[in-house]
Amino acid sequence: MNALKIAETLRLALFSMGKVVGFGFMAAFVLSRLYFSEVGVPRGGGVSGEAGVSGGAGPPSGSSGVSDVPAVEFPMADFPVAGTSLADLALLVGIPAGLFLLGGIASLWEKKLREEKRAREKESLREALGRIPTEGAFRDDFGDGPRDSSGR
Repeated sequence: MNALKIAETLRLALFSMGKVVGFGFMAAFVLSRLYFSEVGVPRGGGVSGEAGVSGGAGPPSGSSGVSDVPAVEFPMADFPVAGTSLADLALLVGIPAGLFLLGGIASLWEKKLREEKRAREKESLREALGRIPTEGAFRDDFGDGPRDSSGR
């Protein structure tokens, strides 16, 4: 397989992987946010005030503990990114962006290889045209040269 085919295949594969991974991460992110909000898991990391919600993991009812402190509500809490760590966001955006960046580099490599191929083809065409004799040489070879005084 020549380098041009490798570059083209690599470019297509990287761009396709970037799209699939990007859409996959976004779908998983959005679906997980929708699922956890329906189940009742708080996004902001707050603790529910009811003792039975956490499955018995909280302090018993009537004792002082974290469940007695009201959860802090932020206005951005409904925005899906609000409760996401920076590392998760970096993965969510960084991996597809990296794949697209590598695809762009492969695209530049492919463009360079195509230009080199085009330059080689032009040079070989010039060499081939240089070997063709000029118009005057054809005329002499076929008897079309200047005629003598008798008109022949």
